[in-house]
Amino acid sequence: FTTVVERAGLAGQFSIDSCGTGGGSGNWWQKGGFSYHEGEAADARMTEAAAKRGVKLTSRSRPLTPEDLQTFDYIVCMDQSNKRSVLSAAEGWDADGRAPGVGLKALAEGKVRMMHEYCQKFEVSEVPDPYYGGAQGFETVLDLLDDAGEGLLAHILEDRRAAA
Repeated sequence: FTTVVERAGLAGQFSIDSCGTGGGSGNWWQKGGFSYHEGEAADARMTEAAAKRGVKLTSRSRPLTPEDLQTFDYIVCMDQSNKRSVLSAAEGWDADGRAPGVGLKALAEGKVRMMHEYCQKFEVSEVPDPYYGGAQGFETVLDLLDDAGEGLLAHILEDRRAAA
């Protein structure tokens, strides 16, 4: 999405970040929990495929936090498993009192979106995990993310116009 925003000349108008939902670890959101891949760079195959398109991946893996739900206007998930994990974590954080008086579950429910819903060229039910799809899996995901990123940007800009 960062690349889409930069191409549109709007980089200074957005705060964009990336995070995960534990990579398969069920306790990633709990105090003392473990998030697979935390601190790691993107998969080398994704980095290579992205570089061929002029996209430089620089972020390091980190888990979603309660602060993310309070900071960002959109929490964009790639698949239903991610969405369930985000909502479950928010509910757990509420139960643990991680953000007293905020209502993280309700906040998450209002902010969670599915990336594939912004696709304009492709009709898919999710953005798949490319890990097991070979080199073409990464190319496919990059195609979907570019398409959906364009749609997401258009959606956000329309929301901003409507609110002005």
